[in-house]
Amino acid sequence: MKLKFWGPVLLATLLYVVVFFAWTWPLGGHLASAFPAVPHRDAYIFLWNVWHFREAVVSGTNPFFTDWLLYPTGASLVMHAYTPLIGLVNLLVGNEMLAVNLTMLGSYALSGTGAYLLCRRWVRSPVLSWLAGLIFAFSPYKLQRLPEHYNLVLTAAVPFYVLAFLAAFQWEAGRFLPVIRSRKAVAWCFGLGFVTLLSDYYVLFGLLYFSLAYALWYWLRLGQISWRRPRPWLVLIVILILSHIAIRLLRLSKLSDNGGFWWGGDVIGYLAPPQTSRWLDFAWARSLYVNPKIYNMPDTLENVMFLGYAIPLLGLGLALWPRRAASVRRLDADGRPLAWVLLFFVMLTMPALQIFGKQRLNLPTGILHFIPFFNNIRCPTRWVMMVSLLLPVVTFSALEAWWQPRLRPGLQWALSLFLLGCVAVEYWPKPLPVTYNAGLPPVYREAARLPGKVLFPIPVGLLDGRRLLGVMEPENFFYQTRHRKKLPTAYFSRIDEARFADFDQDPVMHTLLALQKAPADTVFAAPRPAQAAAFRRHFRPDLLVINPAWRNSPAHRYLRQVFPDFAERTFPDGYVLLAPAPTPRPTP
Repeated sequence: MKLKFWGPVLLATLLYVVVFFAWTWPLGGHLASAFPAVPHRDAYIFLWNVWHFREAVVSGTNPFFTDWLLYPTGASLVMHAYTPLIGLVNLLVGNEMLAVNLTMLGSYALSGTGAYLLCRRWVRSPVLSWLAGLIFAFSPYKLQRLPEHYNLVLTAAVPFYVLAFLAAFQWEAGRFLPVIRSRKAVAWCFGLGFVTLLSDYYVLFGLLYFSLAYALWYWLRLGQISWRRPRPWLVLIVILILSHIAIRLLRLSKLSDNGGFWWGGDVIGYLAPPQTSRWLDFAWARSLYVNPKIYNMPDTLENVMFLGYAIPLLGLGLALWPRRAASVRRLDADGRPLAWVLLFFVMLTMPALQIFGKQRLNLPTGILHFIPFFNNIRCPTRWVMMVSLLLPVVTFSALEAWWQPRLRPGLQWALSLFLLGCVAVEYWPKPLPVTYNAGLPPVYREAARLPGKVLFPIPVGLLDGRRLLGVMEPENFFYQTRHRKKLPTAYFSRIDEARFADFDQDPVMHTLLALQKAPADTVFAAPRPAQAAAFRRHFRPDLLVINPAWRNSPAHRYLRQVFPDFAERTFPDGYVLLAPAPTPRPTP
């Protein structure tokens, strides 16, 4: 029996591994010497996270504080998207690129396996169940974020948490607390929650919101409502009107929603394929994503909620099909709330029902964005991750209930394979952007060879999820893992306002931040000797590196005056290195 069960599971996992290598190529050929990264975007700080975690643990320092960035003051990493789970893997392998790639491979494969097992609970077809795992593990949401936000693709624990949650508790309508079925399953829930805590707080809140939505089904007795009568529809309309007005008043009162409605999804985000799609990168979709009339932040991956066309249309058609038989999931008391939970997460992606940039209706779930702590989840489109898990389970169970009395087994297999082909076409991505270790600019190899503790780069800046001061070059964080010198620049998820003020209060730094954005012919006053001396005492730079785009810029010329004793060397690729001039040897 065990072999009969685990054989198909292992085969499913192996096939997800194959898909990972196929859809992320050329990464698979360079697991120890490259990492997925869109140039000038966030992936570099995630690689730094993995490197720093091991660096701190091995050296015996606190891994949740650093002065490698924002030197010399440093900052806490507690509220940073730190992904310590990958850091723990790096403790074992000792190679941050390999640790990232192995963790990504494991996360995608296990995400698919968990969704496969969840679907198999109510769906007989192994092809449909495997397709459910493919949709959850390799949705456009996750494939687009793989080379940018490693934390958001660490979803392996999610379907296993759902399975453990269903095994752990027995719920009854109107009763607040459930009956514990299995203490072992409860322990699994906490264990998987802790693993998710080490991965990402958005994914962790996905587990919490799943638990809340599931409980609401019983607390509000939603399963006992007869939607064939007019009264429930009238009550629903009243609730929607009152919640719309209440949220409207809250927004007019200037109560902070922490940008939740500003980042809220648009219905078009479910319909427009992303630019990363190999076969569906349509010009009309591109024009929509860059349209400021539709999106407050055009051309950002936070607007993408695409799940393909085949499965959403199939699910909608089955939901509207008259007099269809009840599915196995619907007949199961544990599975019955999942359609409601799916709807809950769809509403979470859009705190206001928005169509082509126009907010038509404030949805009740938008209240969460006014509740402190909960409103730190300010990018609601990310909940499409949970939609991609639940939509196939609900849809495929309903599909089997529809086709059992209508289609022969051969046609059922044919339809399953056809759906698999449709999703493969819809989801297949363009080649993954990859950064190679061999692509390190020579100036940083030279910086690693030279003595000194601190490297000062131009451009320089300070960035968090809300504010940018100066100019940020994310590649600096990857380069630091190679030259191993501390940097005054930084990018953290959250930075105290006091840190921004401290960073900007030095007169020389303040001038540099301004000159980085100044026209090339800008005329500036030379720094006072006392100001230059104070700057050098505070930041203690041993080396300066100028990016080719800023060579001979006002900021570069200004630094020459701050460091008149540093010798300058230009590399063939345009980088400039400023370092203390070598002391001449005495003549014998």
